[in-house]
Amino acid sequence: MRIRRNHQLGIEEAKNRASHIAGHLEQQFSLTSNWVGDRLMVRGNGVDGHLAVAEESIEVVVRLGFALKLMEIPIRRAIESTMDEHLS
Repeated sequence: MRIRRNHQLGIEEAKNRASHIAGHLEQQFSLTSNWVGDRLMVRGNGVDGHLAVAEESIEVVVRLGFALKLMEIPIRRAIESTMDEHLS
């Protein structure tokens, strides 16, 4: 799944907010994360993806394992809600 949100924060503040987004998602979905350049890589049991931070947008790309695929809609809603909260 891909979720993209535009922002006007500049890249450093966007990276700061991406860290907060990932922190929230880490707690909610038992993930771990680490920065590789402008990408915050996330991993968990049945979850693999990243938050790509650009000057004017943040894009979340998540691949769900088979078991979590059944929960895709509520997971998408949780990610969208968290992104909207931290990027507003």
